[in-house]
Amino acid sequence: MLKITAKQQLMREIVDILSVLTTEAKLVWGEKGLRVSVVDGSHVALLSATIADECFETYEVEPVEIGLDLGKMRDLLTLAGPSDLVQMDYDDAVGAINVRVGEVLMILRGIDTSTMENPNQPELNFKSKATLGSEKLSRALRAAKFVGGEVDLSMDKNHLSVSVTVEAGEGVNVKFESGELSDLVCEAPTHSTYSLQYLGDLTKKLAGGLTEEVSMEFGEKYPLRLTWSSNEGGASWVYFLAPRIVND
Repeated sequence: MLKITAKQQLMREIVDILSVLTTEAKLVWGEKGLRVSVVDGSHVALLSATIADECFETYEVEPVEIGLDLGKMRDLLTLAGPSDLVQMDYDDAVGAINVRVGEVLMILRGIDTSTMENPNQPELNFKSKATLGSEKLSRALRAAKFVGGEVDLSMDKNHLSVSVTVEAGEGVNVKFESGELSDLVCEAPTHSTYSLQYLGDLTKKLAGGLTEEVSMEFGEKYPLRLTWSSNEGGASWVYFLAPRIVND
């Protein structure tokens, strides 16, 4: 059983960010909140979120899993006004998801969750971490995407660098000194290379007011881990992106 009411901004956040990687998601509703983890089709990126029950306006839940078509949900949310609430209820005996926005009621058929993956976050011990404004990170990655499809990240105890170098001498380099960062911890200089295919779209959404800061952790031949919170700390997000391994 599921009966929740949420501000349209929260539902847009959940659906829009998950849609960066996938078109459908398994939503695991528990007594204390929502958990969801998704991967992209090529298993290069993983995104996990924990949304506490206090982020919702009303929350009546007996633990249940729902497979949701994110595209249909996103279409419905385009009808929501700034102050509209989104009502969702689900009865697993029927298998229908009833979603109401204003006077519009959409009935969605739940996707079979038995065929959906249960991705787990990798257990990694990073020795470097930088925390910076989401707008600054988004701007740097958007600039990188102007000239290339991959971005080089490097860090030492004094700075974080976002750069791209391509043939014919073209390139982009964005450098953040330690004083421009909320946090910078780096035991030894490190660098790694990642695809911009998903990074640019993700950080563009984060810079739209969802969160003020993003923490970055990476290392040579290690995944990139981005973490951030939203909704006054009630929502926690973790994003992993596999590195591009360059053979010498």
